[in-house]
Amino acid sequence: MHRHHEPPYAGGDPASSEFVAREAESRIDDRPDVETSVTEVPDDPEVAALYALVAERLKQAHARVHALHVSPEAKTALTRQLLIVTETAKRDLPAAARRLARFVQDLDEGRPPVG
Repeated sequence: MHRHHEPPYAGGDPASSEFVAREAESRIDDRPDVETSVTEVPDDPEVAALYALVAERLKQAHARVHALHVSPEAKTALTRQLLIVTETAKRDLPAAARRLARFVQDLDEGRPPVG
């Protein structure tokens, strides 16, 4: 529920063509969009393989978190940790792989890495 007296989509209905056209013109923070694609693969085959491995393990970790019998708050906290791993992978892939390995090891040992 919105606490402010503005509509949920202050810029207009997101499904309207007016909103889509305006969104294409600029971002909310006025930074230019970076012309990269999620499907871009690095030139180095070893780096590409590590990206693929981290991506697959992140999918598996998300599925495991979803299947845990813990409170919704705990699942939210664990999911946030996985999102941090995802963001880290964009800047430092080896660090993200290490962080994910520790996360999964904690899950394997029965101690969900909350916190």
